[in-house]
Amino acid sequence: MSLVILIRPIRSAIELLPLKNGSNTASFTGNLVLRQTPKGPRPFKFRVIDGKTEDRRPPTQAVELLRMADLILVAGHGDAGTKKEIIEMLDGYQLGYEQAQVCRLCISHGRYTPVDSGSVRFRGELICENCALSELHREIQSCSKRMTEEGIERLFAQLLRTRDLDRMLVLLDPKKMDRELTLFDRVRASGSVTLVKVHDLKLDKRLKSTLPETLLPVQSISIGSGLLDRKNQLVVSATATGKTLIGEIGGVSNILSGRGKMLFLVPLVALANQKYDQFTKKYSPLGLTTALKVGQSRIGKGKGKGKGKGKLGKMRTSIDSDIIVGTYEGIDHLLRSGGAKRLGDVGTVVMDEVHMIEDPERGPRLDGLIARLRYLYPQCQFIYLSATVGNPGWLADGLGSKLVEYEERPVPLERHLLFGGPSEKLRLINQLAKEEYNRKSTKGFRGQTIVFTNSRRNCHKLSDALQIRAAAYHGGLPYSERRRIEEGFANGRIPVVVTTAALAAGVDFPASQVIFEGLTMGIEWLKQGEFLQMQGRAGRPDYHDRGIVVVMAEPGKRLGHGESEDHVAFRLLRGEVPPLTVGVDEDAGLEQVLASAIIWGERDIIRTVDSMRLGGTDTDQLIGELLDRGYMKVSGQRVSPTLAGLIMSTYFLNHDQISIIKDGINSGLESVNILAGLNVFDQAFFTGADRISASLNVRLPSRVFQGGAMEMALSGDSLAKLDSTTGRKLMNFAADFLTCTCKGSPYCGCPERKFSSKLLDMRCEGMKPVDMIDALTQHYGIFAYPADVIEYLETSARHLEAIQKLAKGQEKLEVAEQAGKLFKCIVG
Repeated sequence: MSLVILIRPIRSAIELLPLKNGSNTASFTGNLVLRQTPKGPRPFKFRVIDGKTEDRRPPTQAVELLRMADLILVAGHGDAGTKKEIIEMLDGYQLGYEQAQVCRLCISHGRYTPVDSGSVRFRGELICENCALSELHREIQSCSKRMTEEGIERLFAQLLRTRDLDRMLVLLDPKKMDRELTLFDRVRASGSVTLVKVHDLKLDKRLKSTLPETLLPVQSISIGSGLLDRKNQLVVSATATGKTLIGEIGGVSNILSGRGKMLFLVPLVALANQKYDQFTKKYSPLGLTTALKVGQSRIGKGKGKGKGKGKLGKMRTSIDSDIIVGTYEGIDHLLRSGGAKRLGDVGTVVMDEVHMIEDPERGPRLDGLIARLRYLYPQCQFIYLSATVGNPGWLADGLGSKLVEYEERPVPLERHLLFGGPSEKLRLINQLAKEEYNRKSTKGFRGQTIVFTNSRRNCHKLSDALQIRAAAYHGGLPYSERRRIEEGFANGRIPVVVTTAALAAGVDFPASQVIFEGLTMGIEWLKQGEFLQMQGRAGRPDYHDRGIVVVMAEPGKRLGHGESEDHVAFRLLRGEVPPLTVGVDEDAGLEQVLASAIIWGERDIIRTVDSMRLGGTDTDQLIGELLDRGYMKVSGQRVSPTLAGLIMSTYFLNHDQISIIKDGINSGLESVNILAGLNVFDQAFFTGADRISASLNVRLPSRVFQGGAMEMALSGDSLAKLDSTTGRKLMNFAADFLTCTCKGSPYCGCPERKFSSKLLDMRCEGMKPVDMIDALTQHYGIFAYPADVIEYLETSARHLEAIQKLAKGQEKLEVAEQAGKLFKCIVG
């Protein structure tokens, strides 16, 4: 039998731990107390502890046990005075020993585990891996964050990599931060593509003068794939790799060569505005004109404090232009309303963010628009751009295009994962944004940050709370305010923009850092493609040396009973873009066939166009359904829309909305009541929602018409708890909008309809949108964003035109007259 005695010097005593036959666990614990004698320290008391039993033994047995040992080890740590005494005693008895570095946590539990320089650091000493993992798990369980198993496993892996428990515990304390520990991964840039020199290209000198000396990798690949030979292309490459310039080179080259104008189509009005400004500035010196086509913008300023014709007053909108920048819907409306011939020769169509074709709501219309444009302009060059397509080969084939794919980043990307709650996130965003703005790239630009959050309300809360200049940016802001922010960020005056995930595919902000304050878009978790689109905003080759992405996850935060936010974070960071799919929907198919019938009116052509849709189905069946529903007339091979069909297609209405209009007209409803059945305004918010929540001790939704917000804030008990001013304003709201006797009140829809009617009344009094909002805030304690009010009024005007035309067609002249008068009030 082999015997090793491990000696642990502790204050006022010495532990003897016998390890038999190679075991690392002591068979018992001997507790030895020494006393000073003329010969030096000698045994005075000795106890043997075995489990729960304790036995006093003669002190000489301790010496006998030590003499029996094959090896005596003295732990390298412990009480220094006690350690000195035991060594003197061993020397006095002429007992050999060795000093050993052992895990302090193990030895305190009667175990022997040697440690060395490769062991885990903890509080100034070294401990073994098992103890470090156990200690980390204990800290995780004791902290306020309930982390998923995947999160715990990641922390364990980080611990084994860094061999430093102190640094790992920092991750559980957001008041501290270690960039090396929060680093999830690095995405490296690549320079493996042979770059094209612009002076070697056969291009018009005027166009060459606008280009850089050397093209970027994806641009060089596009040139090599036939861009200048007018080949149709699907360009799939990360954000900031230079896809837009591919469209510009193709389009402007075709214009200067006399092959026709360029249509540059985008999904958002904000992005169209930005591209319009950029192209106007860039190509006006070449003698080219640029126009903006984003649908009708007819809401004037009204009779309030300001005058003017609205945001498009100074913009060129004539389609007799060389470059037409438009939204998908803006160009689609032009075609549906007979504008195809007026467009003239089109040489290039650039379709930005083409992956929107899989969007459940807008995708079918984009699919139909692409098919119509391809048939209208068969000799035209089509250039489709996207950063996120999981199956680009399939999409390229479906669009009749050559795939140009570049999977590399233009600059390296660091991705970090942090855990924390709302207050911790705010402090960290402050710190990260300040640090980034204080850095300058080798190109001379300061670091700037985009913070993505889940709501407009949070945009303002975060930007107001940051201790660095920041601006809230979202679709609800007035156009002039959005422009001011875009320009301020572009010239470096605004270090931080806080925006919603809804604008991920929108305006081009040259940020070096992207921070995800959360991982929700509205009330849903971000999708993989959305996440990759957003993270791609970090790092621009013309500005930055690298990009930084920071994902902030709140452990335990869930939407309903689904995944927790930390689990979602790992899924998104590890995920790839899923395959793009285009749904087949009968109602969407009916709309697209009807839109094509308005342009051509021939069954064979409509079949051909519908076959070009990725979501195309049985065209003849759809025509039959349109005939049955009264939207189409058929005469042999000729098809044409009825009045209802023409109105449905031109005004982008669906079957249910047309039915509401027809039923309303036939039942003698006033036009304002018909309008309320089509469109209500529900984007109203409580002013000071956080203050009201604190007074009522509830979590009040910020939107007035969301969930139980009205009952929470407007019950008698609630109003009594509020300050007199807030209470009075909300009582005004209740008195004006919550007076119906419906059984389901206030969830019957009456409050929204009455509130919408109030907006229309205010508009008809000559008030402009900003004055309407001021009045709502003063009287009801309710506010709205100007752009939302304008959008509601624009939509109402469009619906009123449809009501007016359909009423005239049914010879309901009184309803038509009412609709016309209300339309004039709204347009101003």
